[in-house]
Amino acid sequence: MYSSGVWDSNLNALLAQVQDELLSRDGRITRIAPLRSVGERLYLQVCLRCAERPEFCLPLALPARAIQDGDVGSLASQILWAAEHGFRVTVVEPLESSRSFRVTA
Repeated sequence: MYSSGVWDSNLNALLAQVQDELLSRDGRITRIAPLRSVGERLYLQVCLRCAERPEFCLPLALPARAIQDGDVGSLASQILWAAEHGFRVTVVEPLESSRSFRVTA
């Protein structure tokens, strides 16, 4: 899933547990995709799909402390909070020409 010298080898197992928790708690979340670690943060994408929309990925950074604690429930809650707020942002078409968005709630 992810490999980096900075993060310990249990990271993939932890993220797999977090992903399982997310999938069981929110049907819009399809997967999480770790990207990289920078300093004291792990950057990842939370991929969401709503029935009438194509999948989109929301960028997210988690603090290293949250990862080190290994609390699956807390990590899932942080990601769900971000996904809920990110899901409220709707891209206005066409993105290329307008670079616009609106917050729906």
